[in-house]
Amino acid sequence: MAKETQDEKRKLMQKRYIEYQVLEQQIKQLQQQMEKVDAQMNEASAVEQSIEEISKAKTGEEVLVPVSGGVFFKAAMKESTKFLVNVGSGVVVEKTVDETKGLIKAQSAEMERYKEQMMEELAKNIAQYQELEKELKGLVEE
Repeated sequence: MAKETQDEKRKLMQKRYIEYQVLEQQIKQLQQQMEKVDAQMNEASAVEQSIEEISKAKTGEEVLVPVSGGVFFKAAMKESTKFLVNVGSGVVVEKTVDETKGLIKAQSAEMERYKEQMMEELAKNIAQYQELEKELKGLVEE
C-alpha cells in the first residue's frame, strides 16, 4: 500500500510540474505580448506627434519624412491638412488631420484595453503559478 501511495504522489508531482511549466510558458508569452503592445503604443504616440507637427507645416516648407528606424528624407510640403491612411487590404483613404488623430487615438485606446486584459490574465497566471510552486514544495518535503 505504501508503494501505491508513493506512485500516486509521484504521478501527482509530475502532473503539477507539467502544469507549472505550462503556466511558466504562458507567463513568458504574455510578458512578450505586453512588450509588443507597449512598443505599438509608443509608436502610435510618435505617429500622433508627427501628425501634429506635420499639420503645422506650411505649403512648400521642407520637412523630414521618416522611412524607417531613424532614416529620413527631405520633402517639400504640398498639403498638411489631409493624410492618406491605409484602412486594410491595400485600401488607402484620405483623412483630415482630426480624423487621422482620432483614428490613432482609437487604436491606442484599443491597445490599452488589450494590455489591461493581458495584465489581468498575467496576474491570474502568476497567482496560480505561485500556488503550484507552493504545492510542489509541499509534495517534495513530504
